[in-house]
Amino acid sequence: MKKNKKIIITALVILLIVFTASYFIIKSKTKKVSYDLYSVKPITIQKYVTTTGTANPINTINVGAQVSGIFSKLYVWYNSIVKKGQLLARIDPTPFIQKVDQDKANLASAEANVLKQKAILSYDRLTYIRDEKLWKENLIAHQTEQGAYSVYLQDVAQLKYLENAVSAAKAQLAQDETNLSYTKIYSPVNGIIINVGVVVGQTVASSFQTPNLFVIGENIKKMEIDTTTNEADLGGIKKGDKASFTVYAYPDKTIWGSVHNIRINPTTVSGVVSYNVTIFFNNKDEKVLPGMTAIVKIYVSEKKGVLGVPNSALRFIPAGENKQILNNITKKLKVGEGVVWVLKNGAPSPVIVKLGINNDEYTEVTSKYIKSGTKVITGMQSSYKGAAAPGRRMFF
Repeated sequence: MKKNKKIIITALVILLIVFTASYFIIKSKTKKVSYDLYSVKPITIQKYVTTTGTANPINTINVGAQVSGIFSKLYVWYNSIVKKGQLLARIDPTPFIQKVDQDKANLASAEANVLKQKAILSYDRLTYIRDEKLWKENLIAHQTEQGAYSVYLQDVAQLKYLENAVSAAKAQLAQDETNLSYTKIYSPVNGIIINVGVVVGQTVASSFQTPNLFVIGENIKKMEIDTTTNEADLGGIKKGDKASFTVYAYPDKTIWGSVHNIRINPTTVSGVVSYNVTIFFNNKDEKVLPGMTAIVKIYVSEKKGVLGVPNSALRFIPAGENKQILNNITKKLKVGEGVVWVLKNGAPSPVIVKLGINNDEYTEVTSKYIKSGTKVITGMQSSYKGAAAPGRRMFF
């Protein structure tokens, strides 16, 4: 019995020793914390405004139909390269030709009526002249002479009326000939067909609104991006600022342009005021197509040779840091300042720095304690998984 008791006690002691050793081994491992360090050095920091926009030709022309009818022929399609004056499509001209032929017949009839009336006028004029002489010689009654004069005046008026009818017939003919010419739709510019809004056999009615049949990009070798920028970012943007962008089709290709115009017509959505900023760029290879979405950076300022740190260094604080220390640091901070952490005697130590120009990646810092080559902490690692929590992100 005593022997069994000794065995149990011995086993318990061994288990206690094993658990104690394991605890201290794990604890020693959890304390082996290492840090991601960044060596401060002079860099160039470009401050930019990030926005999105849509690529478009500088000039986009909507081509419509000025007359109604059935489209009988199409001579171009999407992506067709066109020249100014090139025939794009044709509306069935048959009813317009018939109208012109009818106008010509009406004009000929009106002109014939004028000739007939001129002959009548000439005859009645001679009659009036003769009756006037006979009346003066007392050979006819005055009433007869007055009747001849009245007929003559009526003939003059009728001739004027018929001549005006000729003018009206000519005007109608000219109008219908113009409408006939509108059945041929030509390109007003050199460019490329972006959109086609009609097919053969389709009827278009231009009575109330001119239908858009074609959209022509005047020149896609030179294009623009229409972006929307909120009023908070607009203050730093000016005409001529450099800009770069990528499109989803070519995410690895950076394309450069410049700010061309800042339109002063505001747009307000849900209380947010924004403005349109256009960016011109060369598209010589024609890879950027109209309508593509562009992710744009507009560079508003730049500093060269400044000491900069990654933004992660300004957001980092070691895990488990004393709250009183953190509160004291927070109280000392002024507007335009931040905190970076450096290793001092193997332990993180805070340094208050003055902040300068920044972008999404780096921020300029100034402090007598931060020089070129100073290593700042950007993150925290551990040699034992799960042994230490990552640092909290603060001070930015």
